[in-house]
Amino acid sequence: MSPTQNAGRYRHGRAGNHASAPRRRRRWPWVLLGTFVVLGAVAAVGGVFALQALDVRDGLLQAKAKLGTLTEAYKNGDAAQMQALGAEVLALTTQADETVQGPLWDAASVLPVVGVNVAAVKNATEATHIIVRDALPAGIELLSVMSPDKLKVEGGGINLAPFQDAQVVIPDIKTVLSEAQSKISAINRDELLPVVDDAVGQLVTVVDEAAPMLDLAEEMLPVVLRMAGSEGPRNYLVLFQNNAEIRATGGNAATSAVIHADHGKIEKVEDESVEAFKNAGYNGWLQSDLPEATLALYEHDFDLYAQNFSRTPDFPTTAHMFSQLWEQTNGTPLDGVISIDPVALSYMLAATGPVPLEDGSEINSENAVKLLLSDSYERFGTDGEAADAYFSDVASRVFEKISSGSWSPTVMIEELTRSMDEDRLYAWFPREDENALASEFGIDGALSPDNTASTQVGIYLNNASYSKLEYYLSTSITVACDAAARTVTTSLTMNSAVPGYDLSEYTLAWRNPSEGLDRTTMILDTLSVAPPGSTITQVDPVDGDIARWNRDGVEKGHPLASRTMLIGMGESKTVSFTAALPAGDLGPLEIRYSPTVTQTPVAIDDSCSALFPAAD
Repeated sequence: MSPTQNAGRYRHGRAGNHASAPRRRRRWPWVLLGTFVVLGAVAAVGGVFALQALDVRDGLLQAKAKLGTLTEAYKNGDAAQMQALGAEVLALTTQADETVQGPLWDAASVLPVVGVNVAAVKNATEATHIIVRDALPAGIELLSVMSPDKLKVEGGGINLAPFQDAQVVIPDIKTVLSEAQSKISAINRDELLPVVDDAVGQLVTVVDEAAPMLDLAEEMLPVVLRMAGSEGPRNYLVLFQNNAEIRATGGNAATSAVIHADHGKIEKVEDESVEAFKNAGYNGWLQSDLPEATLALYEHDFDLYAQNFSRTPDFPTTAHMFSQLWEQTNGTPLDGVISIDPVALSYMLAATGPVPLEDGSEINSENAVKLLLSDSYERFGTDGEAADAYFSDVASRVFEKISSGSWSPTVMIEELTRSMDEDRLYAWFPREDENALASEFGIDGALSPDNTASTQVGIYLNNASYSKLEYYLSTSITVACDAAARTVTTSLTMNSAVPGYDLSEYTLAWRNPSEGLDRTTMILDTLSVAPPGSTITQVDPVDGDIARWNRDGVEKGHPLASRTMLIGMGESKTVSFTAALPAGDLGPLEIRYSPTVTQTPVAIDDSCSALFPAAD
């Protein structure tokens, strides 16, 4: 290589080094500045997104809070407030929905870890907005026309028009819910942060619970309208079971009323047909078609007098007997039989408010039970005519108050639900689709045909002393199981709080002297009903207190054992029944019993969990 070339090359290298070094030193500040700009931009974008996320959260929380006040507005019958609340909620969810449609949310949805949570919030927000935008207005419109003042009809009853309108709206609301459900069904909740999963879970719960409720409403609403007389008049018998003279499903059912429903208008029937029916019940004129095996399980006058028709734990059998008696007396069928007890009536009075009576007093939720089941018997004693006039006045005035519709529907529903939960309300209807409604709400009072849906175990009580002493009765139930032996033992403890001998002749036991018993002693027929396919293997005490009154048999596939127990004044006694369960799967354990004047606590031992699945 020539020196010239070498020099030139050298010079080129030096020249290159000399030229590039200053430029490299100048580039570093720009690179750093660019990096800070990018980081700042990312931080700014992150900050904007964070603010948007907080706005969405706050908006949805405000919307939720406002929706919570809709119930109060409905209770007050304030349609204007409901409409205003609906508009405010829609504005909040619209803003939230518009926010999550922005490009930042799409970009954040694909980021690692946080992306799935962002996408979940976006989908949940969209679903909420769909429901509020497309379903809430129709819902508020329905609530507005279903306000208490608009549901009433002159003369007593219910305006059916809003419910008929609801039949048209429900399918549209179901479509909206389905669209919202499609938004949230794609969310994989396993990957969500707890705070996000909790919020999404609340929405999922609302949608999941609303869908079957709407299905049920769509299916049952036409049935309910027909029951209210939308397609022709209906006649229903309402029984008042007297817990002071206890029976299996409540009490002495001699008192009743016939209710006429026609296009929502409700009237109490008081004519010769009702009088003939009541006389037939008092005088034992029923031509019963019950099988001898069923009749043998109860005292001989079970199917003779209306006051005893409720001795069976199967309410459809009781209703059938009353329906037969009506048809044999009047030649026309009843459209249903409904049963309540005075405790259930007291709950209803909590919704209606007090009712003034002819004598200047009032009946209310606090005094109804004592007034009807104790005070009246002590006041009138054996003066049946005066007692009948008093009860007639009470019944007429209470019916007038209830049928007027001058009460809050939401409160009344709450009180009726309470009655259902305590087995104080039963209903039977001869039409299959209508009786299915009673079954759906668990008020059919039927002995189950098998153990699939539930495994029924029950202990019931029937007064055998001809008294009103059970006003002073309290009971409790315990259930224990032996999984290895596949048995279930049900025990009933009965306590008498009869205060003394200073009670009316009508309250004290009429039958007792013939049995050599004190008139303050309760004679209780304790009736164990075991699940279908099982066998009652043990009773303690074996023969009860009156061995000759032991009765054993089967009713509608359920083994049954009856033992008579004597409960003296201030005494407490327990009777237990053990049943060997059939092979195969069993439904959840269902404990049934006769409702008393007081609550009946039920304790199920943990040993039963190995035999029975938990109820839904």
